[in-house]
Parts: sequence; C-alpha cells; structure tokens
Amino acid sequence: MRLSSLILAAGPALIHAAAVAKNSTASSTTTVAKNGTASSTSSGVVGTAYGFAKGTTGGGSAKPAAPKDIAELKLWLADSTPRVILIDKLFNFKGTEGSVKETGCRDFRPGTKCTAANGGQDFIRVKQCDAGWKSVPVTYDKAGVDALEIKSNKSIVGVGNKGVIQGKGLHIAQGSSNIIIQNVHITDLNPQYVWGGDALSIEGATNVWVDHCKFSKAGRMFIVSHFKGNTVTVSNNEFDGVTPGSATCNKNAYWGLMFIAPGEKITLDKNYFHDMSGRSPKINGQGSLLHATNNFFSNNLGHNFEISTETFALLEGNSWVKTTEPIQAGSGPTFADGGAACTSSLGRACVGNEATGSGALPKLGSTVALAAFAKVKANLVAPTAVANTQASVMKSAGVGKI
Repeated sequence: MRLSSLILAAGPALIHAAAVAKNSTASSTTTVAKNGTASSTSSGVVGTAYGFAKGTTGGGSAKPAAPKDIAELKLWLADSTPRVILIDKLFNFKGTEGSVKETGCRDFRPGTKCTAANGGQDFIRVKQCDAGWKSVPVTYDKAGVDALEIKSNKSIVGVGNKGVIQGKGLHIAQGSSNIIIQNVHITDLNPQYVWGGDALSIEGATNVWVDHCKFSKAGRMFIVSHFKGNTVTVSNNEFDGVTPGSATCNKNAYWGLMFIAPGEKITLDKNYFHDMSGRSPKINGQGSLLHATNNFFSNNLGHNFEISTETFALLEGNSWVKTTEPIQAGSGPTFADGGAACTSSLGRACVGNEATGSGALPKLGSTVALAAFAKVKANLVAPTAVANTQASVMKSAGVGKI
C-alpha cells in the first residue's frame, strides 16, 4: 500500500506536521472506601452499563478468574465461553513476539517542520513512500501491531490498580457483542511510530462498555471503530496523551478516539482527556450519533471534538481548561448551546458547556441534531451541572477508582 492511500486515514496530523449499582447478572462486589466511593475487589464488574451500551452484561454470572500468564489470557479472550477475566497484574507482551526491522517512511517535503528527528513519528508497515518522503530504517516490537482478539460475552476487569496490559492492544471483531472492559490500563504500543498499534479497535460490535480504564502511549488510536455501526459507552476513562513521539511534535498525542463506522451510537461520559493534540474524539461515520456528557479536557495543544457533516452530536456539561480548540471549526450537526431549546425534543433542558483559558466555544444549536437524538431518548445520559465536571472527573476517571 502506498503512503498516499493512508493519508486520509492518518488525517490532519500530516497536514499540520506535514450512578454505581451492582450488576445483577455479574458476580460483582464492592467495598466502600473512607471517602464514600466504591472500590473494586477481585469479584468482577462494578456497576451497570448505561447509555448506548445499556443492557451489556459481559461475562454475566461466570465465576471470575485470573489467567496465569499471557498465553492463557490470549486463549480466554478469544474463546466462545462467557468469562469474567481478572487482570490482577502486569501482562507484558513486549518482546514476546520479537522485533521487526524494515524500511519505514519519513516526511521530508519542503516546509515540513515536524518529523521523527524532532519529536514526531515515522511511519511503519508501509510498502512504498511517496514523493517528498524518504525511506528510513525502523525497528518496532511485533506484539504491538497485532491485537488480542476478544469474542462475545466477556468481562475484562482489572483488580485494584494492578491491571495492566502492556505492549498489546485489544480487538473486538465484527459480529462480537456484549463485552465489558473495566479498570484496565492499556499502554506502550510502539508510540514512536504511526501504525504502531491501536489500544482498542472495535469493528461492528454491539453492546460494548469501556469503563474506568486508562489509555497511554499508543502508536495509533487509543480507541478506533470501523465497519458497520457499533453501540458503545466509553465512561470514566483517562486518556493520557503524554508521548515521546507526537504527530504534532509537541509531546501531545494526536491519535485519540476515532469513530468512523456508519450508524454508530456512542456515549462518551465523564472521561478525562489530557495532553492531546487532536481527535479526542473524531466522529465521521455516516448517520452516527455521539452524546458527550461531563467530560473534562485539560492541557490539550490542538483540537478535541472533530465532528463531520455526516454525523450528529449532542455535547452537554463538558469542561475545557487550557485547550487550544475545544471543538473544531466546521463541525457537522451539533447541539452544544445548552438551555431550553432541547425541551421540545428531549423533554428537558440541555446542560451547557464551559471553557476556561481555552479557545472559544462556537455557537452550535442544530435542531437537526436534536431531532436525531429525540429518537433515542431512552439511551441518553442525564448530565450533571458543568460546574461540577472537573472535580467529579478528576476524582473518578481512570484505573483504581471504582
């Protein structure tokens, strides 16, 4: 594949730089910490899926068990048995499949200011470089580019703050359904290279709940969706963009979340995005819906929301601090203005958003977007006041906080 055929997928970086309740079907327990928040034990999923992933039960009442090593983890994830899989330690895949030495590509076109020579990323797994690009030797960890496959009816649950999958991402294939990923840190997938590895890829799956996880140091996307419509809730996660190799050469990850399947329904609730420079999130699947509520964005040296003209977005209760461009100009049908204009469509007023020390929030009051969300009211999250977003998210988002 020529590099030019990948540019559209790689995106603007090349232009710039070139409610906790017990799950009734799962064996889950919680203990109450001194601060009154729930903390996880080694018994399984905490809480109940909501939003567009409402009804997701994962491994259900299967007995929770921890795999003894990476081989058993790989086997359990990919089999057809309903499972509650405990990630109770570091599962380190780095070096387990060897390394690859090959020829990669680097942008040397006139005017290009961001390359791997000054903190950018080279491209790997490309058969031919385009004009203006030069071939460069690259070496990467093979495990990072081939993800672990997850089949239906699985709960993957970290224990305390111990659950880490290093050097390999997760892949939910077409036709899979009913999957919960909770309280797991996925990290270190060849971050110095574009196409170094996605932390989580979802391809035409229904009922996926990603909750209280942390994503860091990925070579490509933290979360990416493909093919036909997915129904997903992404909640209470930390997206840590600090990276040694940035497509925008500012130590901020450009490759955040990208939802590109047609007809998707995505809930994005109470997540923490920091040190990002783009695509956090990007949505451009035709006819897709994104409801983003009470997310906190901090120290982002690029844009966050990138919303195509083919999609619909409803943004409520989101807070930005020190963010260059909270919502990219030219967004598609989006309602983000808050207020009573939502009442006739949603039966309630919408909660407004706020930005402090950041780029201005554009006026986005699309009634077309409201009409689209009126059809799915049963799955919409009831946002809380934006004044509470930062404190609430900082207290609860990420691993070890359930």
